[in-house]
Amino acid sequence: MEKWLKDRRKRKSMELIVEHADKVLQVVDELLNMVKISISSGPSALEKAYERQDQMEKDADFLRRKLMYEIARSELSPDMKKYFMELSREVDMVADYAHGAGRILFFLPVNNLDQEIKNKIEQMCIKTRDCTICLKDALSAILSLEHKRAAELSDRVEEYEKEVDILYMEARRLLLDEKYSSLDPRMVIFLSELFEAIEETSDRCEDSIDHFRILLAELTKPD
Repeated sequence: MEKWLKDRRKRKSMELIVEHADKVLQVVDELLNMVKISISSGPSALEKAYERQDQMEKDADFLRRKLMYEIARSELSPDMKKYFMELSREVDMVADYAHGAGRILFFLPVNNLDQEIKNKIEQMCIKTRDCTICLKDALSAILSLEHKRAAELSDRVEEYEKEVDILYMEARRLLLDEKYSSLDPRMVIFLSELFEAIEETSDRCEDSIDHFRILLAELTKPD
C-alpha cells in the first residue's frame, strides 16, 4: 500500500477524498450549531448560520467535482476508479442530507417546542456529528497507513449510526404522546421530516463506510 500511495495521482485522489470528507464534516457540524441557535437565539443568527452551511455544502460539491476529475484522468484501474467514485458520492450525500435538515431548521420555530423535543433533536445531531467525525478520521487513517485504526473507526461509525436510529425512534414516539396531541399538525409534519433528515445523514455515513471497507480491502491486498 505504501508503494501505491507513492504514485502522485493516486495519493492526490486519496487526499482529495479526505479534504472532501472534512468539508462534509463542517456541514454536519454547522447543522448542530443551527440547532443550538434555533433553541436559544434569534432569527438573524440562524440566517447567518444557514448561509454558512449553504456555502459549506457548495464547497463540498466543488471538491467532489475536483475529485471526480482527478480520478478520471488518473491511471487507476477501472474497478479502483469505481470504488473511489462510489465512496465520494456516498460521502457527499452526508452533506446533502445535513443541509436538507438545515433548510427545515431555517423556518421551523424550534424555540417554541417542548424542552424534551429540543433535547432529542440536539442529541441526534451530536451523535450524527460523532458519526461523521469517525468517517472522516477513518479516511484520514489511510494516508498515514493506519489500517487497524481505519477498521476500528469504521466500526465506530456503525455504532454511532445505531445510536442515532434509537434516538430517531424515540423522537418519533414522542410526537404520539398525549401531551403533544394539540401540537399544530404542520409542526408534526416538519418535525418528522427534520428527524428523518438527521437520521438519513447518519445512514449515509454508514453507507460511506460500507464503500470505504471495499476500497480498504483493495488497497491492502498483497501485490
